[in-house]
Amino acid sequence: MFAKRNATTVVLLIILMTLSISPCLAAPRNIILMIGDGMGPDVSKAAGAYKFGPEYHAFGGQSYLVMEKLKSHLYVTTFSIEGKYDPGWNNGNKEYPKRRPTDSAAAATALATGVKTFDGAIGVDQQKKPLVNIMEIARQKGLKTGVVTTVPFCHATPASFAAHVGNRSDYNLIAGQMLFESKLDLIMGGGHPEAFKKGQEYTYLSQDDWVSLKSSSTLYKLAESREDFKALAEGAKHAKVFGLFKGGSLKYRLADGSGAAPDQPTLAEMTAGALSVLEKGNGFVLMVEGGAIDFANHANNLNQSIGETLGFDEAVATVINWIETHGGWQENLLLITADHDTGYMHNVKPGPAGTLPTVSWGTDGKWLSHTNRLVDLYYQGSGSEILEKLARELLDFERGKVKVIDNTDIFKTMFEALKAGKPSADAGAYSLRRAA
Repeated sequence: MFAKRNATTVVLLIILMTLSISPCLAAPRNIILMIGDGMGPDVSKAAGAYKFGPEYHAFGGQSYLVMEKLKSHLYVTTFSIEGKYDPGWNNGNKEYPKRRPTDSAAAATALATGVKTFDGAIGVDQQKKPLVNIMEIARQKGLKTGVVTTVPFCHATPASFAAHVGNRSDYNLIAGQMLFESKLDLIMGGGHPEAFKKGQEYTYLSQDDWVSLKSSSTLYKLAESREDFKALAEGAKHAKVFGLFKGGSLKYRLADGSGAAPDQPTLAEMTAGALSVLEKGNGFVLMVEGGAIDFANHANNLNQSIGETLGFDEAVATVINWIETHGGWQENLLLITADHDTGYMHNVKPGPAGTLPTVSWGTDGKWLSHTNRLVDLYYQGSGSEILEKLARELLDFERGKVKVIDNTDIFKTMFEALKAGKPSADAGAYSLRRAA
């Protein structure tokens, strides 16, 4: 069959694939995908070590982060079309994960569309042709859609769920597509022009688009202050909301909870507001990103990495509390993962609870410090059975005997859970099953 994004987009051929997934599975009313950007397994381990000390489960205790309490867990491969993953790490070469890791744009595009693409690509394939994303599919089924992030709203991860651009740095172009073409019901993130120095005001949002937002010339109700975001959580009165907090990104939260700016919302507060906006309808698909975990790990900044990860975990708690009062796990599917690992954090050793653990970093703090390691997927809810069918068992050099899916399988799961039909044959064409 053919699908069109709009009159100006390229027609995409979607070929039926042969996945043996039962057509009798119940479809969730709502799907929530949460992405900790750069949150490799040892990143969350360090956060648990800080919060619980030796009582954390990884060290023999009984305490878990909120995300780790979900019913099921798998590992995920993250490589882009330019890479691959060898579970043997090239005969045990510990430098192997540094070879051809993905960037956030290619990884998010794989999660959003089920198609591997090149680094820097936002919602387009190798030929830079637009790919149909999960938000567009959801909207065609009458569901609401939204994206939330702690970093600029048009950064790689949220952009890949809403735009179709060959270069992730084309922020104004991406922002324009998100505002006027994506038809998202909700967008939340940074990039507010008034937070930047003169001459840099329109780094993320063009002046014309900002004027349109401020003058209410768009369909979106603009939320700017922390009070605006809190008011949404208490009861959203508008069907479409653009939340643009003051700053490019939320100010770094440190491990002890300090550091956050009092005039900016927390990720948990934004998530609560997003759920309030989207819950008024026939269901929704929401993507929530903890984007600055990646920034902290690039810099090998343990304090900030733990703080951002714990802030992300608080947003997870907000989602779970909402699920429990809105149909439970029978009507909702929650997926929590990372787009890739950043910083190669390992060798985590706890001190007393509330103190920074000791860790080793495998990269030198430079910007190019993504890795190709497996990342976690925690999940629960209606449609979880799909993931079980897609998982493959393997012996991984770092993680041992584990069950693994590819990041394109997360799109497949959302696609099948929405009862949208069959995903494209391209979805997962470069998955672990074919690369290993």
